Amino acid sequence: MAGVPTEEKIYDAIVVGAGPSGCSCALFLANAGREVLLVDKVPSFPREKVCGDAFSGKSIGVARELGVLAELEKKPHGIVRGLALISPNGKRVDVPFPNAEGMPFSGYTIARMDTDEALFRAAEAHPKISVLLGFSPDALLKEGEAVRGISGTRASDKAKLSFRSRVVVGADGAASAVSRLLGLPNPPVEHVYSGVRGYYTGVEGLTENIELFFIDGVLPGYLWIFPMAGGRANVGLGILSSDLNKGRKHPNTMLTDAIANNASIAPRFRNALLSGRMGGWAIPLGSYKKKCFGNGWALAGDAASLVDPFSGEGVGNALCSGKYAAVAIGEAIAKSPGSAPLPAASLEKYGKLLDDYIYPEMVDSYRLQRMCRFRFLLNLFIGKASDKPDARQMLVNMLNSDEEKKKAQSPLFYLKLLLP
Repeated sequence: MAGVPTEEKIYDAIVVGAGPSGCSCALFLANAGREVLLVDKVPSFPREKVCGDAFSGKSIGVARELGVLAELEKKPHGIVRGLALISPNGKRVDVPFPNAEGMPFSGYTIARMDTDEALFRAAEAHPKISVLLGFSPDALLKEGEAVRGISGTRASDKAKLSFRSRVVVGADGAASAVSRLLGLPNPPVEHVYSGVRGYYTGVEGLTENIELFFIDGVLPGYLWIFPMAGGRANVGLGILSSDLNKGRKHPNTMLTDAIANNASIAPRFRNALLSGRMGGWAIPLGSYKKKCFGNGWALAGDAASLVDPFSGEGVGNALCSGKYAAVAIGEAIAKSPGSAPLPAASLEKYGKLLDDYIYPEMVDSYRLQRMCRFRFLLNLFIGKASDKPDARQMLVNMLNSDEEKKKAQSPLFYLKLLLP
């Protein structure tokens, strides 16, 4: 750790939020020799974080680059090898995921409390990163049109503190204080999932596949069962917030109703027990392209609305966006020595990296999400994939290839499914 944060110093970057995107950005910058101040509103780590807890091959790749994969593997974790899709009429198909690089499986399930602690401890120990917990900005410092730093109140002693930097990175989640202080609009409700999740023991029939149940009243959202370490399961439900505005039940009620009554789900929960309480959160989707950089600032992770609209995966894109922001900031600083705030033009590479490596996947996943609103198509697609090897291979190809995802928009794709 670089020592006690100081108000006199001008940091290369201030990163607000010590979750996956913030720690990723801070560590990549620090590894490149940049001085970083990392702040978070929580008073200490570990801390509870509501999430689906999936840790994909994409996440594994970034964790390996950051040198934290070995620490993550010490945490309790489940193994993920594939995906099960269950249609509204109860048909099921299991499909494999490709293995993560260097692994004999595709990913993990790890409690976010454990994931975030491992990342935070790596950042806390880095000699180029100063850490301040129990602090959240309530104002942005400005120099002309550019963001120059942050100010706020430290929770422990109510001291008013201000810090300056060349760039402020908002990595502080769906309710980002940095985004709010910049005056940026929230994603529209049709591009936000409302999610709930709880941990259950005693769920029957768990495998090493994550399970997505497309159930009536929730489409294009779904109920999930993810196998965790020690026989636990992360069980949750996500529904578009725009659908909730149409008078549907609360997601918590939908989840408990399905556990009690759905023919495909209820038998699995005969002897299951909820451990602790249900948690809820907003999930901002990458189907909405949010402004993610400007004069002296950038947004990453959920603050930049980068959750996959079909799968709901957020951690992988959070880690990647933190890396991409760090790459762009590092290059901008190298091209412009000194202490002045970085202009928006110097951060354009960040937008290009998102355009090249994240948004194309978001577009294809959004198409799949919209397709999942139609009960008939889900029953047809999953039913054929369940019964016929050729259709199942179409599904495998589609889930593992962006080019194949595009084919799901073609009438010819559905004609092939309709043929006997």
